[in-house]
Amino acid sequence: MTTLLSTEGLTMRFGGVTAVDGVTLSIDAGELRCLIGPNGAGKSTFFKCLTGQYKPSAGRIFWRGQDVTGRDSFALARLGIGIKTQVPSLFDGLTPMESVGLALRRLHGEAESRRRARRALDRLGIGALGERRIGLLAHGQRQLVELAMVVAPEPDLIILDEPTAGMSAEETNRAADLIRELNREHAIVVVEHDMHFIRAIARKVTVFHQGKVLMEDAAGRVFADPRVRDVYLGKAVA
Repeated sequence: MTTLLSTEGLTMRFGGVTAVDGVTLSIDAGELRCLIGPNGAGKSTFFKCLTGQYKPSAGRIFWRGQDVTGRDSFALARLGIGIKTQVPSLFDGLTPMESVGLALRRLHGEAESRRRARRALDRLGIGALGERRIGLLAHGQRQLVELAMVVAPEPDLIILDEPTAGMSAEETNRAADLIRELNREHAIVVVEHDMHFIRAIARKVTVFHQGKVLMEDAAGRVFADPRVRDVYLGKAVA
């Protein structure tokens, strides 16, 4: 199995607070990995280190064996890493077709960008919204437009931070279906604390607790582990 993304001893400190503490893990091609943990466990800080939003205090990040520690998000995207943050960052005056097309223009001409943009919107089930102004779309639809911008360049790995935040139950179920479908062509890492959503998509799960990896295993074993239940209930873990 080809390893796409890996970390060695990744650490992020803010003054005297260590938010991520020596995390080592790897993500393989074709994998669907869920990073979970209660609020404050360090998973979102880890996401920001992986995606170039934070420069880690220590440790290293590798993409296909190449050291990419500290590279900016745009540089990582050019290597084949698609990144979706929790809050959509879209221009309300544009349409989904225009937004996704812009994400493709650095790689393709105008006609090919439109063709690929249409394909990405159709893949996510929002092709009918392609010519509507983004400012008129519901929150869940805006999330899908941004996901289409991530998917359209066909990255090898997609990293998602709480992709269902603010979505209704119906939208969350649809998002779970989409992630499973996207995983047929892309490795995916999902950073999330919503256990109901994670149960719907999880295969292999990494559990964060107090900035460290508490457990990493197949989803069924993770969900059955008493330490994981205690962490989510706020109990001390030995």
